[in-house]
Amino acid sequence: MFRLKKILVPIDFSERSTAAAEHAAAIAGRFDAELIFQHVVPPGPYEHGFIEGGYSPASVWPDREEMEARLLDQMQALVTKTAGGREVIQVVSWGDPAAEIERLAEHEQVGLIVMPTHGYGPFRRFALGSVTTKALHDLRFPVLTGAHVPEPPTAAKPYELVVCAVDLGPHSSVVLRWAAGFAKAWDAELLVVHAAPALDATPADGQYFPADLRQSVIRDKTAEIQELLDGIGVAGARIDVDCAATVRYVVEAVQESRADALVIGRSADDSLLGRLRADSSALIREAPCPVISV
Repeated sequence: MFRLKKILVPIDFSERSTAAAEHAAAIAGRFDAELIFQHVVPPGPYEHGFIEGGYSPASVWPDREEMEARLLDQMQALVTKTAGGREVIQVVSWGDPAAEIERLAEHEQVGLIVMPTHGYGPFRRFALGSVTTKALHDLRFPVLTGAHVPEPPTAAKPYELVVCAVDLGPHSSVVLRWAAGFAKAWDAELLVVHAAPALDATPADGQYFPADLRQSVIRDKTAEIQELLDGIGVAGARIDVDCAATVRYVVEAVQESRADALVIGRSADDSLLGRLRADSSALIREAPCPVISV
């Protein structure tokens, strides 16, 4: 059975982190999950000694205990506003934000991290913010982001249609299993989409494809997805496959279906190259609904 036992919400007290906290609370209510709010204090002037001219920031900066007490008061106010009466574990950490988020997530073995992101408008490609981007790059936990979602869910059933985008690589069965479990928990419909390599009718190298090749590719990839679904015991999911550019095709599928959430794979790569690949990053930035990257 699919379960989310713990949900971690990094908090920076912005409007976006308030919305993220409300999203997390809605999900926690469905799964009876434990909520953890974390605020990370990055290195600041209170950690430095005297600077040129004899001025010591530490002499006027609040001491650590005083600052932590203030932050916990702020966090409690946020809990009261967003958690709907649910008990919330409140953590103040000190250090590099992405590293501290990872440390706490590992210690608590959370099932989901709900990350606040930056604003809207013409600068969508920069909407994630450096901490969220680094967390997506480094963490092995599922992460929910909503780069262009201005409001938290308000409906009793906020997730009625879940889209899962797969690349049919080795990580696809993990992503499908997560998406199917999440959709089932909400009694939501599951739509699986895959963008096979685009077939250019007039390629630059002059090589032409048979007219029926596109349909053959679609049939083969559809059958491959169905085999994956059968292998993890998922029935009733819709499948949508085409030969197209990945990001455009998936985003259009989400828009046209009016999906409530998009589930994607980041990467299973734990090397120095990290987990956040180009298509994943673009989908997280461009999708008009919350994206859960696994």
